[in-house]
Amino acid sequence: MNLHLDGQGRRERMFAMGGDVWDMIDAERGARPVYECKYFKIEELVDPMTFERLRDKRHRLWQLLDVRALRTLDELRERFGPVTVNDWAWGGEFKFSGLRPFDTHVGAKDSQHKYGRGFDAKFRDVAAHDVRKELMTLDRQGRQFGQPCFAHITCIEDFEGMTWFHFDTRNHDVANLGLMVVGK
Repeated sequence: MNLHLDGQGRRERMFAMGGDVWDMIDAERGARPVYECKYFKIEELVDPMTFERLRDKRHRLWQLLDVRALRTLDELRERFGPVTVNDWAWGGEFKFSGLRPFDTHVGAKDSQHKYGRGFDAKFRDVAAHDVRKELMTLDRQGRQFGQPCFAHITCIEDFEGMTWFHFDTRNHDVANLGLMVVGK
């Protein structure tokens, strides 16, 4: 990528205003289009600290999240009905069920949540074990009854007593190895 800057002065001004190289790229090209979920606000998908840090740059918040995971969240909502990821913005208890900061002690050290590829969904009308059960009936191409269905999910968790549905879009060869199920 060629970034044409008008000298060191512009770069120093951008950093002095709290910007970074991505701000310079965005300023030159205009904000890049991103996929935004149909059924979720960004506050529902990121932790409060990350939201506060980038609240004035919403497109940057969306860019932190894997587009395959975002599309899957919308598909899950369409199939299973209302779902909660994070609810901290409305006074709720969930703040690390979507994107997590790298310095958090919540979850695994290299959790897919920290890369914007993992989400914990709590469905209003369907039990998490029923969602997992349905996902495990998909074939290796992410199809059910010959129709594409949740094709981007590569891994789910299935631990005893889980009341939420964890999925992620990590690099895993589902076509040859099948859906990765961590837990049972």
